Amino acid sequence: MFETIFAFFIAAGIGLIASIIGMGGGFLYVPTLTLIFNFDPKMAVGTSLAVMVFSSCAATIVYRQQKKVLVTLAAFLVLPAMIFSALGSLITMYFDARILVVLFALVLILMSLQMLVPRLCIVPAITWGPSFSVNPSGTGQREPLRISCLHLVVWGAMGGLVSGITGTSGGAFFVPALVAIGIPVHFAVATSLLAIIPTSITGASTHAVLGHISLPFLIVYGAGAAIGAYVGASIAPRIHADHIKKGFGILLIVIALIMIQQKVLGG
Repeated sequence: MFETIFAFFIAAGIGLIASIIGMGGGFLYVPTLTLIFNFDPKMAVGTSLAVMVFSSCAATIVYRQQKKVLVTLAAFLVLPAMIFSALGSLITMYFDARILVVLFALVLILMSLQMLVPRLCIVPAITWGPSFSVNPSGTGQREPLRISCLHLVVWGAMGGLVSGITGTSGGAFFVPALVAIGIPVHFAVATSLLAIIPTSITGASTHAVLGHISLPFLIVYGAGAAIGAYVGASIAPRIHADHIKKGFGILLIVIALIMIQQKVLGG
């Protein structure tokens, strides 16, 4: 009973934070499942993807009510993300668990750099190829934005691939990709969370077939994550996301090092 309550509150806290910064929460679901509850990395990845469906849905409902979700942009991200999420999930069949931990740690470090040093521009804008104009209401844009279809497809695919392999959300690529083309950060966060839903469903479904999902933890983590994400999305407009990102940028580096030390080096 204590473990169930503890897991619920961990998931709720992660869901709250993830919904504010536009990520599904896998960057913390996977480490907590492996380090605290001693999950096999593959099981942690699959369970994390399934939990993100709950948290992202809850947050998207609130952001949709706030009229911050840009459906057209999310649609361009989703299709390549779903395809590559399934591909990434299948790839895990051929990876040693320690390799998955190393890959996950590298993604955490990449995410931390994005949070700590936004000027690094790890996700640059792609401006060539077919494009379309968009002037979403409520963003404060005076002129229509010209957005390359290739930009959304490429970064959607990258987000999906990383999501399927590591159990993190595609938000690590979706949010900076949207910001890079001029979308205000709160709209980028909301749109990212919508795109994460089908991406996570695809990856989680593939992992379920492979037997990589723990149903008991999915129920507990899913419930906690959904409640936390709903609260987080509700209070997000009053919070400066950059402040949270800097603190978690440092935390992610620490988590990455701990995971490598305990799960790869065997310390």
